Amino acid sequence: MSTWSTVGGHLRKVAILIVGSVVLLAGIAMLALPGPGMVVIIVGLVILAQEFTWAERLLDIAVEKVAAANVRAQESKHGKRMLAASGIGLMITGVVVIVVLSQYWYVGVSLIGAGIIGLCTLLPKVSEWVEERAATGINATDDVPLHKN
Repeated sequence: MSTWSTVGGHLRKVAILIVGSVVLLAGIAMLALPGPGMVVIIVGLVILAQEFTWAERLLDIAVEKVAAANVRAQESKHGKRMLAASGIGLMITGVVVIVVLSQYWYVGVSLIGAGIIGLCTLLPKVSEWVEERAATGINATDDVPLHKN
């Protein structure tokens, strides 16, 4: 193996660490700020999982937990209504932010995107996929340890 390929491999790993960490931290910030926090966290973990096995394990746990929460919310008509209302509410809020606070258009776009993602989870095919992920996680094996609350 040449020196250049070794250096290139290290640079790739550092780049993935930096980009993935920034995306992951942005997702964590979006848990308190407007935006699709959990989706961005999962994207950050997907990036990091390209090089780090610890990130792959966290990704599997995150996907399984988020999917299970969505399945629990959809078990009742009230839960489905609340998911639909929150999706529509996020989209309306996003449009209002874009119109009223045009300098924060990116916040409005994030809210609209989060609303669309939320509404998509109500589609039957997406719902089936989410149920499968709730049972198995991202890698199709149920290897996430159960934690009692």
